[in-house]
Amino acid sequence: MAEIILDNISLILLIPLWLFLIIMAGRFFSVYVNKVIIYFLTLLSSLLGMVVSSVALIHVTNPVEIVYPFIKVNNFVIHFGLQADRQSLIFAVILYGISFAVQLFAISYMKDESKNYRFFALLNLFNFSMAGLLFSPNLFQMYVFWELVGVVSYFLIGFDYKNIIKSDAAKRVFLVNRIGDTALMAGIILVSYFMYVYSENPDFAGLFFEDLNSISILLSVDASSLGYCIICILFILAAAVKSAQFPFHIWLQDAMEAKIPVSALLHSATMVTAGVFLVIKLMPMLTLYPKLLLILVIIGFVTALLCAAFACIENHPKKLLAYSTSANIGLIFLAIGLGNISAALVFLTAHAIIKSSLFMLIPKDDKKLSYANFVLVIIFALSLAGILFSGLCGKELMYFSVEYILPYKLFFLLISFMTAFYITKFSIILYRKSVMTKNINIAEFIPLILLVFANIIFYLPFRGLYNLSEPFAAAIGGTCLALLLLKNNLYENLQVPQLIQKLSYEFIPAWYKGFTLFCEKIETNILSNYKPVIFISKLAVGFVGWIEKNIMDGAVQTTARFMKTISKTDKLMQKHNVQNYNLYAFWTITLIFVLIICCYKFLLM
Repeated sequence: MAEIILDNISLILLIPLWLFLIIMAGRFFSVYVNKVIIYFLTLLSSLLGMVVSSVALIHVTNPVEIVYPFIKVNNFVIHFGLQADRQSLIFAVILYGISFAVQLFAISYMKDESKNYRFFALLNLFNFSMAGLLFSPNLFQMYVFWELVGVVSYFLIGFDYKNIIKSDAAKRVFLVNRIGDTALMAGIILVSYFMYVYSENPDFAGLFFEDLNSISILLSVDASSLGYCIICILFILAAAVKSAQFPFHIWLQDAMEAKIPVSALLHSATMVTAGVFLVIKLMPMLTLYPKLLLILVIIGFVTALLCAAFACIENHPKKLLAYSTSANIGLIFLAIGLGNISAALVFLTAHAIIKSSLFMLIPKDDKKLSYANFVLVIIFALSLAGILFSGLCGKELMYFSVEYILPYKLFFLLISFMTAFYITKFSIILYRKSVMTKNINIAEFIPLILLVFANIIFYLPFRGLYNLSEPFAAAIGGTCLALLLLKNNLYENLQVPQLIQKLSYEFIPAWYKGFTLFCEKIETNILSNYKPVIFISKLAVGFVGWIEKNIMDGAVQTTARFMKTISKTDKLMQKHNVQNYNLYAFWTITLIFVLIICCYKFLLM
């Protein structure tokens, strides 16, 4: 059975594309497609992808590769195909597992939408895009699917394109992500150029991941240290933008204009993890220069701290979770920068399960929240805080990375405290803003129950690998403080949010405005009106004008007059007189003999 799955592993990449084409082609040609069939095939596709990825993850020891030549120019070849290794399969299990739960939730959530067939077609196309990115055998193919993921996310965020707010938000998300896409393209082109010009093996120019160790060594030799670091920084920039790291975390706030299933799928479990996946795949390049890993640590440190602070003052549930996503991905960047990739993957999986569930637990427009759903909110909130189940093991395993580094240790404990604080605040906000009811939407409750089981089951294999330590205590403290402050609105009375908001939204813009006014005054009062500057500018302009008039133009005019004089003299000599021509010939021959004699004597000396 396992051999059959491994031999047909490309199906997990092709089936979502096949479903997208069937749905869209059917609607384009006005062919009736039953909604039940669309739902069934979409769920079957994600379930099949999750099963195949899980089985392959268990049995694959060496990478499975299927590649075909796609573009060939002389000896430069770009291949297209599939490469399944343990890292890509872990991300694929996350992708298809979360997709299955979100699609099951979306069947009920989107039942009143007039064009929900297009929504499910885009979900299938998104799965195909992410799977193509994860199973890319080289950087060129990864870039193609990296762009496709951005395009599909634009369509999903702007699904209600007639809504100007959502349409503009989708455009802003798309444009911000173009920064990272451009950086990724530039890095790929530079590495491929160096490999094509300087390496003796032309296959290295195709940038296969299996050759990345050799490519990294050759690149470090052929390129200067500065050039090598610039190339790696381009890749880090691409990953930071895609994973909504500071200062590019703002696009994730705009993405919250999307519908709940889109937020749960794209921006908590899958799309934001593409940057993490890129960094992990490029670790052979980054580890050659430890300072590059320090950049990852700094990015994660700053993002986790700032976004956790913003989450503490945010009152909109979806935006609070968006800040939380950036902050937790920042912790993953920190762990990767410190070399603890295994713990980063554990926490990434836990975060995907928890965050997608929290998004789906946010009430719809009617703001009715069942008591059963609120119990699930508490369970997943405690998990994200690092008190229960998969979130607990993820936080504790990542804590091993910083346990013996005091500054990082204190920072990690602070983030754990703030995470527990803002996620407890999130739970209380939902309770206060929602109308509590005993009615349960079974269709939307089932995927949440599945994710609860996934949250518990994923915790079990790791429960003996750690001991409860400081992050657990910090999370308990953050939860208690939030309950204490929010019980009687003490949080608002302390004016902590107002102070942070003034710092974030008033002080910094005011400082920047003052800086721009200062620059404007320098330009208007000194550079534009200051007489010495104007005099020097006029003197320079006058000097340049004199050179142009008397030297450059004069040289051209002198040359023209000289050539004109020669041509007039030559014209006078041509009188059609044979005697004159004989005289010219005599003088010319005489001159030639004189020169020959002089040269001969000079050589004999």
